[in-house]
Amino acid sequence: MKPRAFRGRYAVSALLAACAAFSAACGKPGKDARPPVVLISVDTLRADHLSAYGYKRLQTPGIDSLRKDSILFEDAYAQVPLTLPSHASLLTGLLPFENGVRDNIGFRLSATHPTVAALLKTRGYETGAAVSSFALRRDRGLAAGFDFYDDEFSPDSPDERPGGQTAAKLEGWIEKTAGLNPAAGPPIFAFLHLYEPHTPYAPPEPFRTRYASNLYDGEIAAADDAVLHFLEFLKRRRLYDPALIIFLSDHGEGLDDHGEDEHGVLLYRETIRVPLLVKLPASKSAGTTARTPVGLIDVLPTIARVAGAAAPGKISGRSLLPDARSPGPARRIYSETLYPRLQLGWSDLASLSDDHYQYIEAPRPELYDLLADPGEKKDLAAGKPPAFRSLRIALEALKRPVAAPEKSAPEELEKLGSLGYISVHAGNAGGNLPDPKDRLFVLKKYKKLFELFYARRDSEAVALAREILTQDPRILSVSRIMSTSLERLGRSGEAESALQSALDRPDPGGTPEDLEQAYGQLADLFEKAGDRAAAERCLRAAMSRKIAGDSITRRLARILVETGRGQESLALLPPAQALEDPESLKLRGAALAQGGKSEEARAAFLTAVAQNPRDATAMFQLGLLSLRAQDPRGAREWLEKALLLEPRSPSALAALGLAQVALGDEKGAFDSWTRAVALDPGQHQALFNRAVLAGRLGRREDARKGLEQFLALASQDRYPREREEARRLLKSMQGSNPG
Repeated sequence: MKPRAFRGRYAVSALLAACAAFSAACGKPGKDARPPVVLISVDTLRADHLSAYGYKRLQTPGIDSLRKDSILFEDAYAQVPLTLPSHASLLTGLLPFENGVRDNIGFRLSATHPTVAALLKTRGYETGAAVSSFALRRDRGLAAGFDFYDDEFSPDSPDERPGGQTAAKLEGWIEKTAGLNPAAGPPIFAFLHLYEPHTPYAPPEPFRTRYASNLYDGEIAAADDAVLHFLEFLKRRRLYDPALIIFLSDHGEGLDDHGEDEHGVLLYRETIRVPLLVKLPASKSAGTTARTPVGLIDVLPTIARVAGAAAPGKISGRSLLPDARSPGPARRIYSETLYPRLQLGWSDLASLSDDHYQYIEAPRPELYDLLADPGEKKDLAAGKPPAFRSLRIALEALKRPVAAPEKSAPEELEKLGSLGYISVHAGNAGGNLPDPKDRLFVLKKYKKLFELFYARRDSEAVALAREILTQDPRILSVSRIMSTSLERLGRSGEAESALQSALDRPDPGGTPEDLEQAYGQLADLFEKAGDRAAAERCLRAAMSRKIAGDSITRRLARILVETGRGQESLALLPPAQALEDPESLKLRGAALAQGGKSEEARAAFLTAVAQNPRDATAMFQLGLLSLRAQDPRGAREWLEKALLLEPRSPSALAALGLAQVALGDEKGAFDSWTRAVALDPGQHQALFNRAVLAGRLGRREDARKGLEQFLALASQDRYPREREEARRLLKSMQGSNPG
C-alpha cells in the first residue's frame, strides 16, 4: 500500500490516467456520440465479496470478465443502504434529501426530478428496464422516462423473481428494439436489476450445493451467472463492444460484522460500500483502478457525459470521468438511513466518507480511520480529533430535513415485510430516540418474528410475539402479528383478545397507520365471528380516537349500508364528485339507492365504471337499478357485462333471471336461477323463483322439490310471503295429483 500521506494524491492521479486514455469521454464528447448504455444493478452485493475486490472464496466469472474491460472504483458508496432510495439517487444524481425518496416504505420519486432514462430520451435513445423486486415497482416513480419497464412477477412469487427471468425480459426488449443491426437503429439504454443476494438466501442449484456453507455467496454466484449470460447476449447482438456498461450494487449487507445481519439500520462500510465497474466504449482504460471516493449519484452525470446529453444543472453527482485538466476538489460522500426512525422508532443516521475517514452521526457519533482500520473496529470519536470536528461541521452544514412518508396500503406493507423491510414501531414516548447500535439485539427478534410469520410457523410466532410484548407492550404491529397467527391457528377468540387488549391501553403505541390497521383487523375478526355490532363499535372507537383513515370510514359505511342505514353511511362519505376511490363511490351509490335516490346512485356507479371499466360490482349495481326502474333490457345488458367479468357471481345470475323473465325469456331465466342456486344454495329468492317458474313450464317434480327445499332453508322473518305462497302451491299440487 502507498504511504498514507500519499494515498489521496495517488487516487486522483490514477483516475486521471484512466480518463486520459478515453479522451472522447473526458474531454468534450461529440454531438453524435450516442453509444449503447447498459446499467446493471445487483441488489445487496458487498464489494468485498467479489474477487475483483480481493475476495478469494467465490467464483464470479461474469463479473470478472467485465472487470477486465472496465475501470474499477475502489471506494464507491451508496447514498442509502435500501433498495428504493438508493436507486432513486442512482437514477437522478441527487442525494436522498434532494430527490425526496428516503425509505423503501411510503416514498416515491416526483416527476419533477428527471431520471437518466428521461435525459437519454432527449438524445433519441430507446429506453428499457426490467427489475426483480417489488421494491422497484413502477408506481414508485423510477419508471419515468422508460419506454419499457417490466415489473410483472408470477403469481407464485409476486414480490421478486429470479435474475435469469428478469434478464430474459430485458433481452426480449433489446432484440425487438435494436434489431439485427444495432448500429443502424436508435441507440438504446437498458437497465437490468437483479435481486439474488437479498434475503432469504436460497440460491438455486448448483450454487446451493457449491456454497452450502455460505448461502449469501451462493446467491452472488447465481446473480453472476445471470450477468454472465446477459453479457454474452450483448456480445451476440454486437452491443457489448460499443457500449458504455456500468455495473454496481445499490448497497451491501451487514452479515453481522457490526451486529446487523442485513441492511438498512446501520451505515458501516459493509452496507454502504458497493462495487462499481465502468466499461467504456471499445473498453478504453480496461483494467485500471480509481481509488478516489465516489457515490452512486455520480452515475447519471457519467452516462450523460458519454452519451452527449445535458445533465440537470443542480445535481450533487459528478461525472466519474472528469476533465483531466480539472479533476475537482476531494470528495466527501454522503450516506443516510431514516429507516430506523421511520420504521423502528430509533434515531436516524447520517455519514460522510472521504479517502481517509468515515464519520457517522448518531446519538453517540463515531469516527473511523479507513486506512488503518478498514473494518471499522476502533471508534476514534472519543478523542475528537481534527477529522471528527471537520466532518461533523460539514455534515451539519447540509440542509437535510426529516421527511414524513406517505400512507402505505396494508397490501404494500405486507409485500415489503415479506422481503424483509419490517415496520415495528412503538411510537415516540418523548425524549431522545435510542441509538440503533444499542437496539440491535431487539432487531434480531423482530426479524425472526417476521420470518416465522411469513413462513406461517404460527405457534412459534405467537410465542416470540408474547416474549417481545412482555418487554414492550406498545409495539402494536407485534400484537397484530400475534393476532393473525392466533387466527390462523383457529384460536379466533384469543386473536380478538390480543388485539382488544392492545387497543384498550391508554397509549397503545404504534404509528397512526398501525392503529388504523389494528382497528380494521379487529373489526374483521368480529365480522367473521358474525358479531357485526361489535365490529361497528370497534370502528366507531377508531373514529373517536381521530385515527380513522379511508379504510376505517369505508368499513363503517359498508356495515351501515348492509344493515339498512344508508343515510348514516352518506354522512361518512364525501360527495360523489369528490371521490376518486371506486370502493367509496360504490358505497355511496348503494346508500343513495337504499334511500330511493336512484339517479344519483346511478351517476355514482357510472363514475366507478368509468374509473375502472372492469368493475363487475358497479355493473351489477347498475343492473339492479335498471330493474327497479322497470328497464329489463338495460338490466340484462349491465348484468351480462358483469357476468363476463365474474361468471360465477350467484347474485348477478339471480338478478339476470328477473330481467330475462320480464323480457319473456323464461328458459334463460330458469337456467340463470339454476346456476345461481348451484353456486350458492343461500340464494333463497332465486330458489323460490326457479321453483315457481318450473311449475309454469310444466316441470312439476322440479317445482315440488324446489318449493320443499325453499321451505326447509328460507327464514320466516325474511321471506314470509314467499313461504306462504310456497305452501299454497305445494298444497294445490298435492290436490291435483291423480288418485
